[in-house]
Amino acid sequence: MTSLKQLAHLGFDLALISMILAGLRRNTGLVLAYEHSDLKNYLRRYLDWGDALYSRLARFAERSKCFRKETPLDGFLDGVFKRVEELGRGPARSVHQQQTEYQQKR
Repeated sequence: MTSLKQLAHLGFDLALISMILAGLRRNTGLVLAYEHSDLKNYLRRYLDWGDALYSRLARFAERSKCFRKETPLDGFLDGVFKRVEELGRGPARSVHQQQTEYQQKR
């Protein structure tokens, strides 16, 4: 017999998966191929639910003071690519060094 805790965990996992699929659709245009499934009506409703959750999360983040737009100085992905390119070329530079170099180039 499943407990309430297990049901809540399963529901949370299903919501996250649905939101990830909604984000994938919005950012890349790729969608889950569910048209040939016997459960296509249920899958469509599940994907719509994830899209609604994703929209709510995006609205929350836009209105929240905890989030802001990314700036070039944040360098989340930029630093990752630089570190990957520099593997085996000597010691990695710190984030502060990368930001200083970026500002000097501007």
